[in-house]
Amino acid sequence: MKKIIFGCFLFFGIQNLNAQSLHITGDLRNIPDNTMVTLIDGMANKIVDSAKPQQGKFVLNATVANPSIYVIGFSGAQQKIPVFVGNDNLTFDGDFKNQSAIEFKGSATHALYSSFMKTVNPKMEGYFKTMTAAQTEQSAIAKDSLSKVGDAQSNDLVETYKSFSVANNQSPVTTFFLLQFANIFPAIKENLGIYYAGLSGEAKKGPFAAFIDKSVESAQVGKIGSVLPEFKQNDATGKSISLASFRGKYVLVDFWASWCGPCRAENPNVVKAFNTFKDKKFTVLGVSLDQDKAKWLDAVKKDGLTWTQVSDLKYWNNAVATQFGIQSIPANFLLNPDGVVIAKDIRGEELIKVLSANLK
Repeated sequence: MKKIIFGCFLFFGIQNLNAQSLHITGDLRNIPDNTMVTLIDGMANKIVDSAKPQQGKFVLNATVANPSIYVIGFSGAQQKIPVFVGNDNLTFDGDFKNQSAIEFKGSATHALYSSFMKTVNPKMEGYFKTMTAAQTEQSAIAKDSLSKVGDAQSNDLVETYKSFSVANNQSPVTTFFLLQFANIFPAIKENLGIYYAGLSGEAKKGPFAAFIDKSVESAQVGKIGSVLPEFKQNDATGKSISLASFRGKYVLVDFWASWCGPCRAENPNVVKAFNTFKDKKFTVLGVSLDQDKAKWLDAVKKDGLTWTQVSDLKYWNNAVATQFGIQSIPANFLLNPDGVVIAKDIRGEELIKVLSANLK
């Protein structure tokens, strides 16, 4: 997800090679009184420790199985500070009102993460700005011009990741960004196994490596031209919904979540496709990777998702997502009336084009 990758997690410290747990010492000026500081496991999406600052100082602790992404959150504030850390002794110092200037010490993984973020964030912001403009542009000539700019920006970002990967092929930070870039750029996703084969050592350990291992293993599942395997999952009322019940229609099996920024940004495109083709044997089956039922249903209502929705409320452990090796969202499979995959991970106007070609 764009928002997770380019700005959602952080940490601080002094490196201690003998550390057996993550120990965070923070010192923030101008932090509001009675603010509760929380440490959130970014992969599990759960709080693992919390503290109330005393004159801006606080301590957080956790045990980390493998270096991974964590988030420092603050009650009553939208600010969240991302960090990529292992079992380090970390310190950070700065002004709560100027988080971009906070100084971190003690974590080699976070230093690498932060350095690459500074390089890639401006490029990524420019790319998304161009693509958004291209989607909304009405002039065919201007749209084509913007698309060419976007292609050049995309190629530059892919090359930026390639250089980073070669220089840091033993770091789990590289594995993390491989997952993120694969979610955005088809050129990387389609060659995920090749990029992953170039990594070694610690880069092939931990949660991100496990995700890629599963993804590579399940690469044949949902392959274009194959029949998508059957599955069942409950809707919000507890009724079991089967994929087989949609046979006879074109169906977009759409993996999303209320907490996924890019998914919410893509939803208007799916709504447009649904409203355009719903009377021509097309529908959507939404599979949500939510945990909170209320937030899931609220997003369904706000985004106008009037098609069938299912979820087991197990986050990334959603049974269907696991079955199909879904490692990032949004993700989708477009099936023909026989259940055969005719396209996957199509977004924006591309979905309209494919449906227009098949539903005449």
